[in-house]
This record gives sequence, structure tokens and C-alpha cells, in this order.
Amino acid sequence: MKRLRHWSVLVLAAGLIFLVLFQSLSDNRTKASRAQSAPAREAEEAPEIGYLAPSFSLAGIDGSLYKWRQFRGKPVVLNFWASWCGPCKDEAPSFVKLHDTYKKELTIIAINLTAADSEKSAREFADEYGFSFPVLLDKDGSVAKRYKIRPIPSTFFIDKDGYIVDGVLGSLGAEDLKIRAEKLLRPDLS
Repeated sequence: MKRLRHWSVLVLAAGLIFLVLFQSLSDNRTKASRAQSAPAREAEEAPEIGYLAPSFSLAGIDGSLYKWRQFRGKPVVLNFWASWCGPCKDEAPSFVKLHDTYKKELTIIAINLTAADSEKSAREFADEYGFSFPVLLDKDGSVAKRYKIRPIPSTFFIDKDGYIVDGVLGSLGAEDLKIRAEKLLRPDLS
């Protein structure tokens, strides 16, 4: 009985933490519209809705060096993941399908948390799921730290000007991912 009570308390605490994190992302939606109208040079970088997405420079599994600024001008879906993460495996096919559907309008970037994974496993994962979009390696965890990544997967939806307009902590279903991406592509319809 004590064991059941202990687990119930842990599950309740985890649920409350998730709700607080989710609410903080949702409450910042109004910041997004204000930030989009402000000049980028005056905006702060922060991993929150309404702020410029934190910049980074990472090597990709293709050997290229990718810098955040090269992705400006096109909306971006930025996903943090690891090869050992079950929910990351569940959502991987949805990212591939999204890329196949919108690759001319939308950039998908997959950042592997290589500091807690391995480059070999990241490559195998990307090959297994058919990732044809940039797969970047966060070998020292510095980008995950800048984005304050805690649960994985975590996904940020970033407009063409570099502002975070939406975010999800945890796994995304295919339909939810598509809806959020379409809102990113057509913000006037939201």
C-alpha cells in the first residue's frame, strides 16, 4: 500500500511539473506577436515564445558546419532528440513526412543530444528513419543548455525572422505536428 501511495505521489508531481512547463510556453504566446513586430537587433535571444531563437553553430552528420543564421528567411521546426528515446522514435516518421510535404517552404532541423547519446547511434537513427533534413550533433550539450532542454523530444516552431512562435515539450503526434507547422507557414490564418 505504501509503495502504491509513493508511486501515486511521484506520478502526480511529474504531472504538475509538466503542466507548469506547458503553461509557461502557452502563456508566452502573446509575446510572439509583440516580438515579431520588433526589430531583430532589439530582441533578446531566449528559448521562449516571443524571443529570438538562441543562435548556435554545430556540425552535421554530413560533415558540414551549420550556423543558425543560415536558416533565416524560412520557417524552421527545430527538434531535439536522442536515439535511445522511445517518444523520439515514435515521432520520427512524422518529421520525415512533414519534410517530404513542405521541404520547399519549411526547414526541419534535428539536433541530436550527442552529449547523452553517440554519433554512431545518431547516424544509425537518421538512416533508419530516412532523415533527409539536417541532423546536427550537440556533442558537448551546449545548444541543449542554451535551449534549456529537459524532456526530450522537445520541438520549437520558429518563424522566418527567427522568433519562436510555438513549442512543445514531449512527443508530437503526426496530426498535431502538421497543424503546428501549417500555423507556422500561414500565421495569418491562425
